[in-house]
This record gives sequence, structure tokens and C-alpha cells, in this order.
Amino acid sequence: MINEEINDQSFSVAARVSELALGELRKIIEKLTEKIKQDMNGITQTIKEPELKQGKQTYSQLKRHRDGLTPLELTDPNLRFLNQEMKRAKIDFAVCKDGKGKYILFFKGKDADEMTRAFKKYTQKVVTHANGKPSLNKTLAAAKTAAKALESGREKVKDREMGARGR
Repeated sequence: MINEEINDQSFSVAARVSELALGELRKIIEKLTEKIKQDMNGITQTIKEPELKQGKQTYSQLKRHRDGLTPLELTDPNLRFLNQEMKRAKIDFAVCKDGKGKYILFFKGKDADEMTRAFKKYTQKVVTHANGKPSLNKTLAAAKTAAKALESGREKVKDREMGARGR
């Protein structure tokens, strides 16, 4: 009997001690998790992912978007018109020059519909520019030759009544 009472008391003491230890462990774990969360917030604020560039960019910058890239081969492109149309359509793209005088246009695969619209506008611009107005230099040169022809056909007439000063 005495042994049983001692055993019961020792079990109850052990249970109380384990409850107290468990409570203290919980407090310590909660404090540690709060500390870790605070440290992680500080780390995530200092580590920022690089911002992805938009519009015209290099091939390596375009690859960072992690979207499927679609190539399009161009021969003798007017890059100024191409850049304008891609910018209007808000397409991320990269133009790479091939060693053979050709250009390869890379764009995101998800922008394929916008790309076809922009490329149609680009081709229209290139065609109208090639067939459209002559350059300003050519127009100016033609105007100069016409002015010289008119000038050479006129006679110089002095008005004697005006005098030397041309009053």
C-alpha cells in the first residue's frame, strides 16, 4: 500500500512537471516563431526580385519573363516603324541580328494575337512609306531647279525713275 501511494504521488508529480515543462516549451516555441517571422520580413524586404523590363529589350531580358518565346524572321526590316508599332501594342519583344543580314524578332507566345495586329500595321506602314511621298530632300532639290529655271527666264529691268536707291 505504501508503495502504491508513493508510486501514485510520483506519477502525479511527474505529470505536473511535464505539464509545466510543456507550457514553457510552448512559450519558447511561440517566441521563436515570432522572431523568425520578424527576421523573414526583414529578409524579404531587402531581397527584391528584379523588375521585368517592358517593351523593347535584349533577348536575355526577355527570357527572364519565363514565357514561351516565339521567333519571327525578318528580312530588311524598318526597325523604327517596328518599334513604334510594338510600343503601341504594348508587346515585349527583342530583335536579334543574324549574321547573314537577317533579323529575328522574338516575342512572348501569349502576345501572338496582338503581334499579328501590330505586324499588319507595321507592314502597311512600310509599304506606304516605300510607295508614298518622296523624301523631303528630293522635293527640295526639285523646287530649287524649278526656281533656277524661272529665274533664268526673267529679264532684269531697271526702273530709271526710282533712282539709284530704289525709292
